[in-house]
Amino acid sequence: MTNRANARTPQDFYSAGTNAKPWYRSRRFSIFSIVFLISVTIGLVYDYSRPAIYRSSATLLTSAMTAIDRESGDPDVQHVAIQRQILLGHELIAETLSRLKAADKSLLRLTASDIQALLHVEPVSETNLVEIQAEDSDPKFLPILINTWIDVYLDARNEEVKRLTSDTTRILEDELKGLADKMESARTELEAYRTAHDISSTGREENEALARLKGLTDSLNKASEEEVKARANVDAIKSAIARGKTVVPNDEKGSVTELQLRLQNLREKLADLDKRYTREYINLHPEFKFIPEQIKELETTIKSKHQEGRDVVLADAEVVYAAAQQTTREIRSQLNEHKHQASAFTTKFAKHDALKTDLESLEKLHRETQERLVQVKTGQKEKYPQVTVISRAYESRDPVRPDYGRDALIAIAVSLLLGLFSVWVFEYLTQRKEEQPSPIAVFGIHSYPSTGRELANYPSPPPISLDSKTEHALRGPSARELSSHQLRILLKASNLKARQLISLLLSGLSVDEAAALRPGQIDLQAATLSVTGRTPRTIPMSGALKSSFEQSGGLPAWNPDDPGLRIDLSAALVCAAVDSGLPDPQEITAEAIRHSYIAYLVRQGLRLSDLEQITGYLEPSVVSGYSAYSPPQQGRHIYEIELLHPALMTSA
Repeated sequence: MTNRANARTPQDFYSAGTNAKPWYRSRRFSIFSIVFLISVTIGLVYDYSRPAIYRSSATLLTSAMTAIDRESGDPDVQHVAIQRQILLGHELIAETLSRLKAADKSLLRLTASDIQALLHVEPVSETNLVEIQAEDSDPKFLPILINTWIDVYLDARNEEVKRLTSDTTRILEDELKGLADKMESARTELEAYRTAHDISSTGREENEALARLKGLTDSLNKASEEEVKARANVDAIKSAIARGKTVVPNDEKGSVTELQLRLQNLREKLADLDKRYTREYINLHPEFKFIPEQIKELETTIKSKHQEGRDVVLADAEVVYAAAQQTTREIRSQLNEHKHQASAFTTKFAKHDALKTDLESLEKLHRETQERLVQVKTGQKEKYPQVTVISRAYESRDPVRPDYGRDALIAIAVSLLLGLFSVWVFEYLTQRKEEQPSPIAVFGIHSYPSTGRELANYPSPPPISLDSKTEHALRGPSARELSSHQLRILLKASNLKARQLISLLLSGLSVDEAAALRPGQIDLQAATLSVTGRTPRTIPMSGALKSSFEQSGGLPAWNPDDPGLRIDLSAALVCAAVDSGLPDPQEITAEAIRHSYIAYLVRQGLRLSDLEQITGYLEPSVVSGYSAYSPPQQGRHIYEIELLHPALMTSA
C-alpha cells in the first residue's frame, strides 16, 4: 500500500506543473509590489510637498537708444558688466528695502540679505540688454519687488548723471581757461621768433634765403645744361672733321658753294672736250688751254676755304664751351657759399614750424574742448539717462519649478527599477546552491539525472524512432557555413596571404594541401593546380586565384617549409575575419570556408561519390553527413555542375 501510494504515474508527473501558484500570488510579485508602493509613495509625497517657485522678470537697455536714422553701435560689454554690479550693490538693495517697508508694513521683517537672495541680474549676450529676475513662492510680491528695484536704480542713475554733468562742465571750463593761456603764450613766442630771425612768411620757399637758394639752383641747372650742349657741339665738329666732311662758318657757306659749282662746270666742260679732242690739241688751242689751269686754281682755293673754315668753326665752338664751363663754375661757387646761409635758415625755420605746429595743436584742442562744453551744456543728459526700461515685471501665473508631472514620472520609473532590482537581489540571495537540472534532450529522448531512488519513481518513456533527416542532422558538419556575400567581404578584407588561402579552400584544397603547395604544382599558363598526396588531382584555377599567384610571382605567399606555417596562416585568416566586420569572427575558420565550398557543390546535386575528385579524401561519416544538403533528384556528374564558387567569380 505504501509503495502504491508513493508511486507516481506518468500522468501525475506531467500534471505536476499545473499546481503552480498564479503569478500575482508569487513571492516575486509580492516583493516587487511592496518595494514599488513604498518607493513611489515616498517619491510622490516628496514631489508634491515642495512649494511652487514663481519667476518674474524685467528687461533694461543700459545705453542711450539710437536715433531712428542711425545704426546701432557695437555692444559695450564693459558698460553692461558695470551696470550689473551697480544693480546688485548694497546701497541699491538697501534703498529698495526701505521703500518696500514704507509701502507695506507687513514687510518689516524682511532684510537686505533676503532681497539679495531673491534677485538675479543676467546680461543678454551680444547686446546691451540686462534681464533682472526674482524667484519666490509668492507670485504677487515679485513684480512689486522688481519694479521698486528698477525705480530706485533709475533715480540713482538720474542723480549720477546730474552730478557727472556738473563735474564735467567744471572740468571743461578749467581746461578751456588753461588752453587759452597756453595759446596766447605760444603766439607771443612764435611772433618773437619770426622777428628775431627775419622770417617774413610762413611759406618756406617765400623767404629771401631760400628763394635765392632756389634761384641759384635753377641757374646752375641751366648753366650745366648749356655746358653739356657746348661740349656736345665741340665733339660733333671734331667728329665731322675726322670723317672729312665740309665744315665752314655759316657766313662763308655761300661763297664756298659758288666755287664748288664753278669747279663742277669746268670739270664737266673739260670732260666733254676730252671726248672730242685729244689733250695735246686742247693744250694748244688758245680758248681751251686755260680750262685745266682754272680747275687747279679753283681746287686750291676751295681746299684753302675748307681748311680755314674748319679752324674758325672749331675755335668758335671751343670758345663757347669754355665760356659755359666758366659760367657753371661761378654759379656753383655762389651756390656753395649760399648753402651755409640756407642751412642755418632751414634750422631756424624748422624750429619755427615746430612752434607753429604746437600753436595749431593748442588751437585744435581748444576748439574740441569748446565743442564738448557746448554739447554738455545743451545736451540735457539728465533728461535722457543711459538706461531705458524695455519691459517691466508682471505677475506670473505658472511656476518655473518644480515640474510636478515630470518628477512624478521619474519617481514612478525609479520605483519600477527599484522594485525589479529588489526582486533580483532577493532571488540572488535566496537561490539554492544545487538545483535539479532540466531534462536534457539526447537524440530526441529526455534524460533526467537523479538518484537511484528518484529514478525508480519516474516512468520509462517510450522509445522514439529517428527518421532519416534527424540522422543526417546528427552526423552532418558542425562548422559555420558562410554565404557568397560574406565570402566576398572576407576576400576584400584579406591580405595576399589570406586571399590565396581562402581561394585555395574555395577551390577544393584542404588546409594541409594548401600549406604544402609548392611552385612546381602551379601552372599559370594552363591555369591549373596539381595536388599531390593521398588524393592526387588537377584542379582548375579561378581568375581571382590566378591573379593572386601572379602578384606573388607565380609562388605561394608563404614558405611551405616554415615550421610555424600553420600558426601564420591561422593568424592571417583571423585578421581577415576581424577586419571584415562580419559577425562572430571567431567562427570564421578554414574548416568553415572549406565546408561552405563543399555545401555549395552538394546543393547543386553533385554525386557524393564524385566529391573526392574535387575536395580530396573525406571520411565516410563526413560524406554521409553532407547528404542532408543534397537535393532529392538524381545526382549529377562533375561536368554538369559549376565548380567555381560565386565569391571567386565576383572577385575575378
